[in-house]
Amino acid sequence: MANPTNKAFFEQYAQMAIEQQQKYGIPASVTLAQCAIESSWGKSACALEDKNMFGIHATRSWVDAGKPYTERNDMGMVKFCVYGDVGESFEHHSRFLLENQRYKDCFNYASDDHRAWAYGICAAGYAYRPANDPDRYARTIETIIRQNGLEQYDQQAITDAQFKGIAIGYAKGLPPSVGRDTTQDYCFPLAGERLVMSDGYGMDPTGYRTHTHNGIDLKASYQDVLATESQGRVVKVGYDNGSGNYAVVEYGRSDGAKWRVSYGHLDRVDVRQGDTVQAGQKIGVSGNTGNSTGPHLHLTVKHQKAGMDTFKTVNPLDYLAEIAVRGQLTATVQKKGTGEELLASRKGRVDTTPTPIEELAMQRLVPQQQQNALAGAQLARQTGSSNPESLLAYLMGQNHDGQYAEGRDDLFIGLISGLFSSVIGMAVMLDQVGNERDGGIGRGQQCEQEVQEKTTSLIERRRESVDPQHARETAMMNFDTVYPEQQQNTGQRLV
Repeated sequence: MANPTNKAFFEQYAQMAIEQQQKYGIPASVTLAQCAIESSWGKSACALEDKNMFGIHATRSWVDAGKPYTERNDMGMVKFCVYGDVGESFEHHSRFLLENQRYKDCFNYASDDHRAWAYGICAAGYAYRPANDPDRYARTIETIIRQNGLEQYDQQAITDAQFKGIAIGYAKGLPPSVGRDTTQDYCFPLAGERLVMSDGYGMDPTGYRTHTHNGIDLKASYQDVLATESQGRVVKVGYDNGSGNYAVVEYGRSDGAKWRVSYGHLDRVDVRQGDTVQAGQKIGVSGNTGNSTGPHLHLTVKHQKAGMDTFKTVNPLDYLAEIAVRGQLTATVQKKGTGEELLASRKGRVDTTPTPIEELAMQRLVPQQQQNALAGAQLARQTGSSNPESLLAYLMGQNHDGQYAEGRDDLFIGLISGLFSSVIGMAVMLDQVGNERDGGIGRGQQCEQEVQEKTTSLIERRRESVDPQHARETAMMNFDTVYPEQQQNTGQRLV
C-alpha cells in the first residue's frame, strides 16, 4: 500500500505530468518518479526555493540568455535553473529530454512503456551511474512506480487525450517555450498559473486617466510573450510612441470571423510580418517601451465578425475566456489588489464553433471517432472535468443525477453504445483465437450475431449494474488500438 505522504505528493503533480505525456509522449509515471527522486520528494533547496523539481543545471545558453539561475554547493558551485512556477520546471524537463540527442531513442518507446523509458534515460546518463551498479537509477524509478501505482497516470493521460481528440506527442514539433500554459492549439499570452490584470478595459479604474483604455495591462516584467493560438499570422510589427514595440497577430475561425491580438510595450519583438506562429511560440519579451510607466504587457484585441469588413475593438477578457474554454487552459486571470477571478463569468458565453485547426483534426478521425471526440469534449465542459473516471461515472448515472434536464443524456448514448460495442467485438474476436478457421461466411455471420446479442444485452442493463472502473480499463485497452503509436504495446498486452 502506498505511503499516504507519497500519495499526496504524486497527486499534487499528477496533472502536470499527464499534460507532459500528452504533449511529448514521456510517461507520466516516469516524470513523477524522477520528480520525487530529483527533488527529494519536494524538500530539496532547488525545489523549495527555485521551483526546480528535476535538478536541471543552468547551461551556458541559459545563462547567456539572461534567464534566472542560482549557484549551489553541490559537489562544487553548480548553477541551477530557477523557474517562476513548478509548471515551468515540468515543461523544461520534457524539452530537455526532447532536445538532447542523448535521449532521442527514448522517444521511439510507447508513452506507457515506463520500463523502457526508465532504462533508456538511465543509459543515456541522466544521473550518476556507478560502475558496480549502472542501472541503479532505472531500478529506483521502477520501484517508485510500482510501489505507488503510478502506471494509472500513464493510462489516464492516454484516455484523457482520446476524450479531448488530441494525439499523444502533439507538441514534439513545436518551438520550445518553457513555462507556457497551453493545451495543443491554445495558450495564454504569458506563462504561469496566475495572470494579474493591473489595468482594465474601458475607463481606467484608478481614475488617473480621463480617456478610455483600449485594452488590458497584465503584470509582466521582461517575460516571454507567447502566441495564443496555432496557425496565427503576424500581420504587423512596428513601433509607435504610444505602444512602443508591438506585434499584431491574426487568428481565424471556421465561419470566417477573425481575431487580431496586439501585444504592446515589448522590450523586443522576435517575429516578422508574414510569419506563421503556433500556440506557445515566443513573440517577444514584455518591456517598458512607448508611453509606459513600467514594464508590463498591454493586450489589445479586435474582432471581425463573419461577412464583415471591419474590426471592432473588444474587451480582451472575452477573447481570453474563449481560448481558455477551447483549450481547457487551467491558468486564471485575476484583478490586481482584489484577486477577483475575471474569466469565470465570461466562459459560459463562449461560442465554441470549431476553428480551422479543430476541423482539420476532426477530418483525420473516422465518423465514430468524431462522434466520440465531440461528445467527450461536451462532457468535459458540462462536468467541469476531463478525468475519464468522472466522465464515465456521470454517463452511467452515478454522479450528478437529476441535475440536467430529462433527455440531455441522449446526446451521449451513441458514444457509450459505440464504445461498448467495440469492446465486446474485440472480446468476441479474442474468444475465437485458436479455434478452427474453417466455417467461412457462416461462422462470420454467427460471430456478428453474437456481437449484436451481447451488445444489446449490455446496453439494456440497468445503469447501476455497471462498474465504471472496469469499464474505463476495458475501454482504455480498446481505444489504444485506434492510435498507431499505441498498437504495438496494446498487442503485447492482449497476447
